[in-house]
Amino acid sequence: KSELRAGDVRMQHPLSFMYGRYSMKILFINLPYYGHVVPTIGLVQELIKQGCEVTYLCPLDWKELIAESGAEFREYKNHRQLSEQMKNAYATAESIIEGYDFVIYEQFFFLGKHLAEKYNKPVARIFTAPVTNEKLMKEFITSKGPLSIFKYKWITKAFTKDIVGNIPMKTDNWLDEIIYNPPALNLVYTLREYQPYEEEFPDEQYKFLGPSIYERNDEVFNFVKGKNPVVYISLGTVIKGATSFFQSCIEAFRGENIDVIISVGKKFNARKLKSVPHNIHIYNFVPQLKVLKMTDVFVTHGGMNSVSEALSLGTPMVVIPFVSDQPVNARCVEKIGVGKQLEYSAVNKDNLKKCVLSVLSNNGMKDNIEEVRKLINQAPGNQGGAKMILDYYKQVNFEKNHYLCN
Repeated sequence: KSELRAGDVRMQHPLSFMYGRYSMKILFINLPYYGHVVPTIGLVQELIKQGCEVTYLCPLDWKELIAESGAEFREYKNHRQLSEQMKNAYATAESIIEGYDFVIYEQFFFLGKHLAEKYNKPVARIFTAPVTNEKLMKEFITSKGPLSIFKYKWITKAFTKDIVGNIPMKTDNWLDEIIYNPPALNLVYTLREYQPYEEEFPDEQYKFLGPSIYERNDEVFNFVKGKNPVVYISLGTVIKGATSFFQSCIEAFRGENIDVIISVGKKFNARKLKSVPHNIHIYNFVPQLKVLKMTDVFVTHGGMNSVSEALSLGTPMVVIPFVSDQPVNARCVEKIGVGKQLEYSAVNKDNLKKCVLSVLSNNGMKDNIEEVRKLINQAPGNQGGAKMILDYYKQVNFEKNHYLCN
């Protein structure tokens, strides 16, 4: 108790940060994937509004976006191999963590909790998809996505050992570490009503913020909605190519009194698409929030970002899932009655058109999605998430100082 540093005002005056704005230094650690980074930017903005200093750790490609949030950007070296990415992130974070008051990490950087505990820092974890338990993890692994390689336990253990070396962990499996070694505070970017197996996640430990919606510096988009309904089609940033799918979309709505916006991806050569009629509008990139505001039906791969944005803006969906959490999201969309699901392997111009038109004319879905929007408007959001982090930090510091003073 007598070894407190003379200059540590917070330790000398444990209640000083509880009045007005308090500036704490936060280290935010993430992996460089679109769906993992983009939702967190709104939370960073809110923390900075509250007077916090945020340093965001990510590879160089993300510098511009993170700088726009107001956070200080710190780089770790990117790598094609996930294991090397994680090791690089850990090494860089460990080299600077002493200068921070609080650590936030996204779920797949599974060493975040260990790193914070090693240096005696309070910590929170972010989920940019539904919270993962054992049942959901099995679904993700069997969905033929990036996690499918981990269906073999020996591969999972070897992968984990390569990353952690002699770092002590609760389990010997990085996916089990995510499931069975949670921190005290977990912030989840969805509604509890949307969360599969939600009864397994106690309120005191898992806080459901709803979708992450915030102002973004998007590019100009000059499309103007006319009298026809708008169908927006996007397969997100993960799916590559899909020329035949996009051509099927063109044929499905050729000659219909429907305007179709298709976002094919920045690396896709739109010249591959033949005989595009006047009601089909092809773009390599669109500012999705702006487009969804004018969209009547959204045809999507079912990534969590896309589903959340559609729900928050009241846009019914046709979900064509591929991998990872997308089949789970598609199932949830159908469960709450705000869209339908199609299997990618079975899509053709006829069943795509039939499915989209059925969603377009379904007034029950429109009513359901308005009810979901009400829940989203009542959810804490990024502003509430920032307050939860600040409140948790105050609680931890109060308890620590109360112990030291007694």
